[in-house]
Amino acid sequence: MLNTQKLQALVIISMFLFASCKKDQDPIIIVPPSTGSTLVLNGLTGTEMSGATAGNTVYLDLSSNTTTNVTRANWDLAFYCGNEFRVALNNTSGAGAKVLSINDLSAVNAADTIGLTLAVNHAAPVPADFAYFDHIDGAITGTVIPEISATGANNNVVIINRGAGGGIAERPWIKLRVLRNGANGYTIQYAGILSSTYQTVHIAKDEAYHYLLFSFDNGVLNNGQPRKNAWDLAWTYSLYQTNFGGGMVPYNFSDLIETNHLSNVQVKEKIYADANAATAAYTAFNKDSVNALANATATGKWVIAGKWRSTQPATGAKLDRFYLIKDANGNNYKLRCLSMGVGADGGTRGKPKFQYELITM
Repeated sequence: MLNTQKLQALVIISMFLFASCKKDQDPIIIVPPSTGSTLVLNGLTGTEMSGATAGNTVYLDLSSNTTTNVTRANWDLAFYCGNEFRVALNNTSGAGAKVLSINDLSAVNAADTIGLTLAVNHAAPVPADFAYFDHIDGAITGTVIPEISATGANNNVVIINRGAGGGIAERPWIKLRVLRNGANGYTIQYAGILSSTYQTVHIAKDEAYHYLLFSFDNGVLNNGQPRKNAWDLAWTYSLYQTNFGGGMVPYNFSDLIETNHLSNVQVKEKIYADANAATAAYTAFNKDSVNALANATATGKWVIAGKWRSTQPATGAKLDRFYLIKDANGNNYKLRCLSMGVGADGGTRGKPKFQYELITM
């Protein structure tokens, strides 16, 4: 009996040791970054009158060679998941807002909207309209809605025009209050501007994301902005700015490229004499070229913006340039824009074509 017990014990110990060794020896699988691709981004939902009003924002992750489409009309607010309690408007719909001096939702009605547009006036934009939009540079501290206070009474009612930029249908205005929900979340109270009752929704922060997207129609989007380090660039229609001769004014633009600046994605634009020179330089660009530009890259939401294309004059993708992209994981890519469907560049509007390659360091 004793020998049997010893034998059983030895078998158990041997199995444990074998399992331990096997576990220790199992390789850790690291997926290498994509070496590059030529791809077409699908910005079209199928309901647009024109590709210039493409309904999707398309997020691109270079290292995994994946894209994520988010329909611009499908969300209204972006709830920040970092340390601050901030709520951003939907810049891709042209949404605008005004903060009132009261905190009682039931006291706000259509009379409070008299004289307000909370939208870009494309015929005669003025600098004063910037006050209704989040800061163009995407700074966390630049939201129209102030940082949400821990003292509930300090969080006043906000009137929101949900935006009709880029072919989005006009929708009823919203009155809104946002409160903190403990140390890691938000409580939102909202209703149509004419409503006497409101809905309440609680949103918990998720540190895997920069923002959680919320729709007044459908709640938190399950297929919203990708995880914070799972995208590098986003192609989109968006509120931006331009100069009408009297200084910068807010204006909606098509075919902009946003950088994931909150994840410190960095960009450097390289411009050459013509398309042939740019193609030759793109082909030759290697790790030595990257090292020479070590301190010359820039971080910001709109480092690329509309610099990659021309719609007036209507010549399409600018082939005299390409971009160096350094992602959040330190991978270096070179990227060039091949077509966008304007002029004779051979593309389809709303489906821009890009090429990128990993630079082996």
